[in-house]
Amino acid sequence: MVPPQGRPMGIDATEGYVLNTEEGRRLLALFDSLTTLNPWRLTGRPFPVVALESANPQADVGAYLDALEQAAFEARIPHISPGLEPAAEDADLRLLDKMSEPAAWRSLRRDFGRLRFPRSDLVKSLEQAIARADANDTSPADEWNAAAASFSSALRPGRAPVWWSVVGVTATALLSGFAQGLADKVTLPALLTGGALLVVLLALLVVVLRPRSWLAILTRVGFGGRYRWFATSSFFSVLGGEGFDGRLKRVLGRMTAKRGADEFRLQLKCFAFLEDVRAAHKRLSPNLRGFKRPVPPVVFLKGITKDNGGIELLSAMSDIRSRRSELHPLLVIASVDHVHRHELDDLAPPQHDIDVSIDDRYDDWEASLGIAQAPSQQVALPWVLRLPIPARRPGRNPPAPLPVRHRPRWTWAWSARSLLVAVLVTVIGVPYLHHRLAARYCEVGFPFAANTDSRLLLDPDGSRECVGIATRGVRFERGVTSIGVDGNRMPPRETADLALSQGRFTLADLESRIDGENRTITRLHQPYVTVLYAGILTAAEGHDQSVVSGIRALAGAYLAQVGNNRTGQPGAVGNRLKIRLLPVNVGENMNFSRQASDAILAVARRDPTVVGVVGMERNTDASQAAITRLNDAGLAVLGTVNSSDRLPQLPHYYGLASTDHDEAALASYAAHQALGGRSSLHAMIVSREPGATKDQYSVELAADVERQLHSARVSTVRYSGADDIGGQIRTACAAAAGDPFDLIYFAGRAEDIYNLINNLGDGGCAKRPLTLLGGDEVARARFGSGQHDVILPPGIKVYFTSATYPSNLTAGGRDRFTPFFTLARNNLGVRPENQALLADGQMALTYDATSVLAQAAQQAFTALAIPAKSGSLIPGSRTITSGSVLLELRSRRWDNAASGAVDFTKDDHDLNGPGNRGLTLVQVTVDAGGTPRYKPVCGRMNGGGKVADLPLCPAEEGSPGR
Repeated sequence: MVPPQGRPMGIDATEGYVLNTEEGRRLLALFDSLTTLNPWRLTGRPFPVVALESANPQADVGAYLDALEQAAFEARIPHISPGLEPAAEDADLRLLDKMSEPAAWRSLRRDFGRLRFPRSDLVKSLEQAIARADANDTSPADEWNAAAASFSSALRPGRAPVWWSVVGVTATALLSGFAQGLADKVTLPALLTGGALLVVLLALLVVVLRPRSWLAILTRVGFGGRYRWFATSSFFSVLGGEGFDGRLKRVLGRMTAKRGADEFRLQLKCFAFLEDVRAAHKRLSPNLRGFKRPVPPVVFLKGITKDNGGIELLSAMSDIRSRRSELHPLLVIASVDHVHRHELDDLAPPQHDIDVSIDDRYDDWEASLGIAQAPSQQVALPWVLRLPIPARRPGRNPPAPLPVRHRPRWTWAWSARSLLVAVLVTVIGVPYLHHRLAARYCEVGFPFAANTDSRLLLDPDGSRECVGIATRGVRFERGVTSIGVDGNRMPPRETADLALSQGRFTLADLESRIDGENRTITRLHQPYVTVLYAGILTAAEGHDQSVVSGIRALAGAYLAQVGNNRTGQPGAVGNRLKIRLLPVNVGENMNFSRQASDAILAVARRDPTVVGVVGMERNTDASQAAITRLNDAGLAVLGTVNSSDRLPQLPHYYGLASTDHDEAALASYAAHQALGGRSSLHAMIVSREPGATKDQYSVELAADVERQLHSARVSTVRYSGADDIGGQIRTACAAAAGDPFDLIYFAGRAEDIYNLINNLGDGGCAKRPLTLLGGDEVARARFGSGQHDVILPPGIKVYFTSATYPSNLTAGGRDRFTPFFTLARNNLGVRPENQALLADGQMALTYDATSVLAQAAQQAFTALAIPAKSGSLIPGSRTITSGSVLLELRSRRWDNAASGAVDFTKDDHDLNGPGNRGLTLVQVTVDAGGTPRYKPVCGRMNGGGKVADLPLCPAEEGSPGR
């Protein structure tokens, strides 16, 4: 603040400090009290219009005003001192225009924010419309409407709430995070199309909001503070008029009337100014501006008279405050010279007693407000406080400076700067954090809602696999295509009837239908238990074939869920206790068994409806540790094709497939049959190294075979993978050129059979008749000349053991009356012509395991005899625990299973299993036309039962029984 020209602020002609007089000290104390930091009560206390008048001609009240202005400047109190124009026309209106200019309050910008006056701008626009109407000889209302229709910068409703721009920036940041989330799951063309549609909608919204005809409606719903004030204030209601246009015409009519127009304009402009000040200190606003402006703004008016408009301004302010009964946070301090003090007599009674202190005068004024504004009182201007100042000699010492006013420290957290930082952090942080979450979890909502039951993990081949549990609709594949049950990729059939698919369905198809079945259970509030299928449902890039068995197994679990839950279709039993099925992905080669078991146990801890796990097919170190951990936690684990010799020892583990020991025993019998009853002269046992996955199946099976295979000489070949087996086989064949192999046992994985067969011929081992034996992994391979078939040379005769040989499962017409085949045909389109889907046994065994687990839960549920209308079982069936299901499992026998009979009554949990699991010995030869011929040699159904028209396979070497 620049001091007035001529003398320093606060010093009068006698070169002293006027605030060091008795009146000066009291006046400074009153000023200090009225401008004390008070963000909580600022708008709830009255502020007077103070008129400092000279009690005698020698009193220089202007010096007191200058001293107070200097004190305000040093204390950083927001203030202005508009210059008064002597004897100017419409001086009072011009004075209000100066006070309502944002530039006049520029000093406030740093600490308390720049004041804005939208209502005063609206009144100015009405005056401008009147001026244009006079010049153009048109109607003021038409001129104003023409200007408002374009929503110019001075009239646009959106200009009043400045925070709208901040909302727009924040919305842009959030939309960018949303786009980042969509980009992970939506194709680029679809994302661009959605963005274009959003831009079109925003443009349409802008067009809709531009017409002037919407203005009246928008004011009612809170769009534009100035227009809402104009449309709703009772100050204008008394003028009459229907609607916004009617009120506009009435107001413009009063402003241009022949009588009282100037007085009305003064009242209107003063009202608009005071309301702008009050709105600028409103606490409950989007930017909390009332808390940021804890002191009232001060207006200093030096030397007011009737000619310069100062007296009329004080009169108008007091009138508006009395009429509106509003407390406006504005302090006005004016000075009146001795020769003009009589002009105040019409505003407030003169103060003749100068011995009354300033404090007492203020207290009397504040006490009089309660009655002075009453309708029955005839007090001219109760808001004017006259303070007569006598002539005193100023003191030599300056008074102590007022404490510096500042906004509360905590409000800086809600400021433009902090908001800018927040917006920048949001713009950068939201996409970044969302991207980090999207790189870690399979399903991430906006902005940070991540499903932690499944996560993306890096496999040994460098591919990212979605591992965990498919809760809340998680899909293990995030592309537009999905792995089909035949190993080929294809688009999912989201709404198609899979019964018409002829067995050509995908992993995504199964997941969507399982999720739909689960939603039906929870939506209908049916009692249920939760069964988790854990298997290989994803693989590294280019290894889709290794997922096929997992898809088939999941299909079997889905058929068991449908058969248990539904009624009114063949094969479905419609149990009261429903099955909620959750797929669990353990990754290629079961690499992520530990992480999957972590997720299973986490879900089981929070969801007591979890009663067991089916699947866990591969026998690796990781899967054994995971199964042991689940067993120790009290969860039933029903293995499907896991042939481990050791796992059957676990008390809560039930395997449905024959163990490696059983397969090795049958291999010994197969070798005896293939060699015409003689022993092998030179046998080769081919096994796969455990490698990084710690696969135990191949090592364990090879060891079992070596113990039971009677051969004069046994050579072992170990390979590390599909790209290593060829070299190892060629080397072994070359080394045995003088002592050729007559028997080879393959204990590796199905995906390695291609290279095994090819390199047996290239290495020279197939030059002489050769017998190739294998376990259940060979059953997964398909011999022939198709895209995914293994070409079998004529000189090689193959024997393999199968836990679920398809022709055995359908023998005796079982495909017509067994529920599994009926459900597979009616729900997935699996028919006799595509029974290759059943060759690996995954679908049938997983169906059996899931069904038996469901039956055990239903039996425990039935034993409780809970009334059908009981609400204690919702959600889920919390009374059926994993422990009660375990008690039922050990006594379960189901004779109508897909694989024969599921009989757990003979499971004593010993090494090598109970020995009553299904197993068939199959011979494969090639005819003269190169077509492979499959011939079952002997077999037994699951549970130890006989296959129709097929000899029983012995448990040890010997002749088959009948």
